[in-house]
Amino acid sequence: MSDIRDRIKKLLAMAQDSRGNEHENETAMRMANRLMTQHGIDAAELEDVTGQKPVYDWTATTIPVGEHAKRMTWFPMWAGFLCMGVAKFTDCKVQRTRNVDHGECIKFQGDAADIEYAGWLFKKMRDYGYAESKAVAGRHRDTFLKAYALRLRARMDALRFERDAAMKAVVTKTGTALMVVQNKIALRDAEFGRQGHGKTARVKYASDGFTQGRAAADKVNFNRPIGHTEQRAQS
Repeated sequence: MSDIRDRIKKLLAMAQDSRGNEHENETAMRMANRLMTQHGIDAAELEDVTGQKPVYDWTATTIPVGEHAKRMTWFPMWAGFLCMGVAKFTDCKVQRTRNVDHGECIKFQGDAADIEYAGWLFKKMRDYGYAESKAVAGRHRDTFLKAYALRLRARMDALRFERDAAMKAVVTKTGTALMVVQNKIALRDAEFGRQGHGKTARVKYASDGFTQGRAAADKVNFNRPIGHTEQRAQS
């Protein structure tokens, strides 16, 4: 039975790891749920046996808004849409800040593993957005970038909803596996303060830039190998 408990623990950890893609998370949660049902084991029992609770490594990282960390003297609205989406998707808090070397920046705050993924994801989406926008006519470029960021935020929201729904399927004595994530966010807010809300999105929908921006966003791949390490320094 100890082998079964160890396997369930590993599957639950994988299901809750934001560095994996949505298919890996959902499959891991489904397998853990099946094993827990078959053997009459729940998350509360696993905690009682191991005496282990999630331990979080609270930290922060600052990332420039400009393409490839180039200095920016103003903060573009589309970057605000993008960083808010990434923060929610990765369970981090985000806020605007300034840096002497890079100008306008954002700061992600949260658990070290979540911060690593948030930084990687934001930089990937930031630089891809800038690169793709250069092929768009000047008067449509702003709309392109806003539509690009809003589409990415909507995709991340949808994936987050699917992850939460999968977690709710694992019923335990203490509630659901989703409580682990909710507890983490509550502890994060106690450490850094609650997340504020961004500006209301305003985009000119009848625009070539809007159509091209959404199409560019649909090409972005969120997948990242679990355990992959990225440098957290500004880049």
